[in-house]
Amino acid sequence: MQANPERRRQLVAIEQRSWHLWGISLSISIVLTFGITLLLYPALEGYAEHLEFERHYLPQLVYGLFTLVVLSQAYFVMKQRELNALRNFIIASYASSAANAGNYTTDALTGALERGSLVELLKAETERAEKANARFCVVIFDIWDFKSFNMREGNLVGDLMLKELALLLMRAIRKADWVMRYGPDEFLCLLEASNRQGGGAFVERVERMLARVDRLRGVKLLVGLAEYKPGEDAELVVSDAERELRKGTPARASAASVPA
Repeated sequence: MQANPERRRQLVAIEQRSWHLWGISLSISIVLTFGITLLLYPALEGYAEHLEFERHYLPQLVYGLFTLVVLSQAYFVMKQRELNALRNFIIASYASSAANAGNYTTDALTGALERGSLVELLKAETERAEKANARFCVVIFDIWDFKSFNMREGNLVGDLMLKELALLLMRAIRKADWVMRYGPDEFLCLLEASNRQGGGAFVERVERMLARVDRLRGVKLLVGLAEYKPGEDAELVVSDAERELRKGTPARASAASVPA
């Protein structure tokens, strides 16, 4: 809850940028539209008579101004979508932190749990599973070739990809589940009261959601999946998920291979 004022300031700053962006967009549209109007409808007949040479190029000028209007609007729509994505991420990360209230610390970049919370989280989930004679599932996602992408596109773009993926995973899980930043480009999801088949369905859901996020479309995820059964060592289950992850199987193929 202490991060609430900071997130509120971030949301206010994004809102101000959004209004500023649309103000510029509206001003440019008005100016360009006015220019097109002057070219198409000269105010004075005599004015048009003195523009015979210019009138020869009138269609090109009109098309040029119209193209500027379209391109400028496309640019501002794209920037607005980026602001909306950032706003949604901030809201979702706060909602996730509030829903998972406790002593767990969160990662400053993505809003997911920090890896340092893993031991405590596994202990709590193991106790819950033992009392209910239930199972839970551990799924680890790793971004394929993220290091090369980061070097090619830059750290800022790479950070935004991590934020988008964390937001996607937070949307994909249930309220009782957890998302943790497990490594620089890895996320661990702990699915309460879920077996391996349920974990496979979760992986497939994440795969479908990836295709609907512009910034993540085409991104390949490696996946490791393991199931905890009462009486087992939860840390060994995480090791099993890591071992499966290192096989280097993309998420879609791994999800398809999960036994029913």
